[in-house]
Amino acid sequence: MKKILLLLAIACLLYVSCKKTDKDNDGPGEVYGKWKLIEMMQDPGDGSGRYKKVSGQAKYLILSKSADKAGKFEGDALPDLFSFRILDSVKMEVYSNTYKMPLTYYYKVSAKSFQLNPPCIEGCGYRFVRE
Repeated sequence: MKKILLLLAIACLLYVSCKKTDKDNDGPGEVYGKWKLIEMMQDPGDGSGRYKKVSGQAKYLILSKSADKAGKFEGDALPDLFSFRILDSVKMEVYSNTYKMPLTYYYKVSAKSFQLNPPCIEGCGYRFVRE
């Protein structure tokens, strides 16, 4: 009887210690949808840049599919961007009004969050939550 209780206690401890919370892994996601900008980071060039919460009126980024297998940017969070093409699970080719050639942005997406990192020498990025 003691052995059964001991095995049951060990099994319970293993289950509790191995279980992931929703915050640790909110599941796979896709970039398409409406995203609310919550944090921005711009490093001044000395490595001191950190993500800071966005204040003021809420800004949104809407990523939608278009007919030609490319995506479309809408919203007021990043108004200079107008379209994109997914390259792989971490990179997308982004087209903007500023540059004639597309730029490669790195991204990370889950069911609830989206991070977009432009090609900055000193480091920069945007963090969003799904609306």
